[in-house]
Amino acid sequence: MNENINSAQYRLSGVEPLAGLLNDFVPMQDLSSAHLHSVARSSKLTNLPVGQLIADRNFLDNFYCYLVSGEVAVTHGSSMKPVTYSAEDFGRLSLGDFLKNIRHLRAASDVQVLVVARKELDSMLCWDQVAKSLSLELTAERSRDEDRDWINTLLTSNLFHKIPPYNIRRVLDKFTPRLVQAGEVVVRQGERGDECYIIKEGRAVVSVEESTLPAPQVLAELVAGQCFGEEALANMTLRNASVTMDRNGVLMVLKKRDFLALMSEPKIAGVSSQQAAAMVAAGATWLDVRSQQEFDHEHYQEAFHLPLHLLAIKARLMSDDGKYMAYCSTGRRACAAAMLLRQQGFDVTPVVGHVALH
Repeated sequence: MNENINSAQYRLSGVEPLAGLLNDFVPMQDLSSAHLHSVARSSKLTNLPVGQLIADRNFLDNFYCYLVSGEVAVTHGSSMKPVTYSAEDFGRLSLGDFLKNIRHLRAASDVQVLVVARKELDSMLCWDQVAKSLSLELTAERSRDEDRDWINTLLTSNLFHKIPPYNIRRVLDKFTPRLVQAGEVVVRQGERGDECYIIKEGRAVVSVEESTLPAPQVLAELVAGQCFGEEALANMTLRNASVTMDRNGVLMVLKKRDFLALMSEPKIAGVSSQQAAAMVAAGATWLDVRSQQEFDHEHYQEAFHLPLHLLAIKARLMSDDGKYMAYCSTGRRACAAAMLLRQQGFDVTPVVGHVALH
């Protein structure tokens, strides 16, 4: 029987995303809590019966597929005889990253399978880890101590994931401080906005007016480190509530035009894994920007390991006159590392697309 694998069988399985479960697997345990919950919303957990075709090579190249429980029968390459593995055999690694030369996977018992899109997860990992690297860098700058709360808000906000990770520092530079007074209405319900705000100092209240109510209804209090008005950056909608300062304070303000300008993603030329291998043979060095667990499982021989979130610390160990070929699992983290390292003067070329280390 001819069977095809695609994400539809997982979308239609009555799945339940669980951030706690995702945190058990590589490389998701490296994500911050906020970003882990973002990935959880699109991850799929499903039960499949014995005999069900789970995945083929093409599917595994596009999705992380984790065996949570049960056993799978794996057909390798040209072999017609499947080999059976249990969930314990894979540890925290995905099936496609643990096993080599897979033709297809079938449930050898009733199984529970967790599926995460590679490109989506790698994009989230990329942003999260660049943010962590920048956070480490800023921690060393004592002049930034008073900015720590609002910067952490920025680095964990889902809104800013739309901005390429190598533009993060430019985003910080576009925020400007504004002194505000108690009683000042910063955002007014029903108006069109073109700014968003992060409270650096002070406190504000969120309220709504309804025709059926005699007075505005207070919905929430906002304190230092919290963000409001961000819908104005991504949408053309009117303000759905008012925000009034409850105390004197300082707001960090980002205008919509600056936000949109930072969304453009600079192009960086990459090479295939075959082209990169030829360049390594000619003297270049592999640069592995994946997590410690991914690297420990398998990596290119003599690769220099530079986890993206430690870039601010470990980049100083790189050779100023060396040539590096950066790789990850999809090319996303590799491109971010190459862009950031080039800004520091290093010669780094990303390997694009899925990289098979076996």
